[in-house]
Amino acid sequence: MKTYELTVDTIGKESALPPGALTPNGLSLAIGFFDGVHLGHAEVVRRAVALARQRGQTPAVMTFDPHPRVVLGQGDHYRTVLTPLEDKLRLMAGLGVEAAYVIRFNRDFAAVTAERFVRELLLPLDVRTVVVGFDFSFGHRGQGNAESLRLFGGGSIDVTVAEPVQGGGDKVSSTRVRDALAEGNCRTIADLLGRPYQIIGTVVHGQARGRQIGFPTANLLPAQPYVIPRPGVYAVTVTILNDDGTAAEERDAVLNVGFRPTFEIPGGELKLEAHLFHYDGDLYGRHLAVTFRAYLREEKKFPSVDELKAQIARDANEALHLLAHIEN
Repeated sequence: MKTYELTVDTIGKESALPPGALTPNGLSLAIGFFDGVHLGHAEVVRRAVALARQRGQTPAVMTFDPHPRVVLGQGDHYRTVLTPLEDKLRLMAGLGVEAAYVIRFNRDFAAVTAERFVRELLLPLDVRTVVVGFDFSFGHRGQGNAESLRLFGGGSIDVTVAEPVQGGGDKVSSTRVRDALAEGNCRTIADLLGRPYQIIGTVVHGQARGRQIGFPTANLLPAQPYVIPRPGVYAVTVTILNDDGTAAEERDAVLNVGFRPTFEIPGGELKLEAHLFHYDGDLYGRHLAVTFRAYLREEKKFPSVDELKAQIARDANEALHLLAHIEN
């Protein structure tokens, strides 16, 4: 998938458009932030891809980085994301997208009106088809909507609005995914995303507490500001990645998300520590993808190290049993 970066300087300057942006039959473009690329987002993107194939257009997506609300100071919790940009683009490619346009959002871009956005960016990019979600808004103060796309496109852009996708009795949304993560509800998360939740990070040195008690752990430093699930113990699948991001091997594991209260002073730094079953290699500096499969229990402080060891052994057995019966 080709990826192009757009800035406010792109607006109104065709010479600033990324090379290769213009295509013989134009673009079929899905527009949105798409955090999580959940089932609702996937429906928007799939519609754009399907229309592209019907019309001989290039299937494309336009997204923003960082989240506009972060730039505008409207929500600190948007500083953490379900899918960092790199993950989002990878998932988009898997849905059939061939070109991605990433708007580097800042306050200057926030001042661009809906009319300028369409007439001086979308039309010069040769956008012929646009697919957006039911609650889509754009432009200065969010004053543009699907009807604005039709109006300012002057008949050159066909606009499709995807209806919300329902799941569990309500519409699928990024907020529901975040709420499920806060509860540690891995089943609900997977149902909303259409896949289990995953965090990618690098193994860093810790205090080797796990190795000292017979359960060596890989201390994971997330590569991006992911939304971290509820503190506690999880059954997970760990994929050891090659330098190019491809999978080297996969292991079942048990993961602790928390503050290690048996060893640490309360209020310390949140840590992610994975014990990979039947693995004895050196993981320092390696990149891992941790896929959350099931929540086992809350984190708690144990009266002694021996009681902690006994509980970890029980956690490991439960995780092995669950992972053997969980469908991917």
